[in-house]
Amino acid sequence: MEFLKNNRFFFTFFAFWQVVLLIYLFFFPKGQEFLILDRFHHGYLDVFFKSITFLGDWPAYIFALAVLFPKLKDKAFYVVLLLSILVPITSYISKVNFKQPRPVHYFQDKPVFNDLQKVDGVVLHTGFSSFPSGHTMSAFAVFSLLAFFANHSKRQIFLFVSLAILVAASRVYLIQHFVEDVWMGSLLGVMLAYLIFQIFYVFSTTSKQNGESVLQ
Repeated sequence: MEFLKNNRFFFTFFAFWQVVLLIYLFFFPKGQEFLILDRFHHGYLDVFFKSITFLGDWPAYIFALAVLFPKLKDKAFYVVLLLSILVPITSYISKVNFKQPRPVHYFQDKPVFNDLQKVDGVVLHTGFSSFPSGHTMSAFAVFSLLAFFANHSKRQIFLFVSLAILVAASRVYLIQHFVEDVWMGSLLGVMLAYLIFQIFYVFSTTSKQNGESVLQ
């Protein structure tokens, strides 16, 4: 309860994001998101989302290390390493178990998909690895963890959550994932961030009891 209280702003923001996606999923059929976003395709947005989507990949971990190192020193490496291990494992296990088709596979026999605007230079993934979105999970895991370490700074928390949301939006804009994929990816990402933060808290408490400051 104390953790939720200390991160009230984060979870309020995140809950709003989750509810918005759930409302969308309730009222719109699967795939409608691509028809909606197709109206807003623009060259500038193509470049923006094609770039921002990489924050759901290895650049996010480099960024996390740069942000956490001044606060945690050497222990930042262990935190980011644990993050970089748990996220891919969780993503792989989830995708293998759910086996949901990617948008391009799901719509392969539907002519309307061929009329959608595609982003130049983006290779559309095929197969059954859509649910959940790995990039979204990674982004939310990284930026949620950074938000937990943000010392209640609403400005930083808003920035971190916004970046994670933009990564999630990019996965739909680039026609790589459905809305439900990014919804679950964001939820799992936050759960992983919480798990890692609690592991760090336990070790920091143990270190302090042994006379060592984890934030030396």
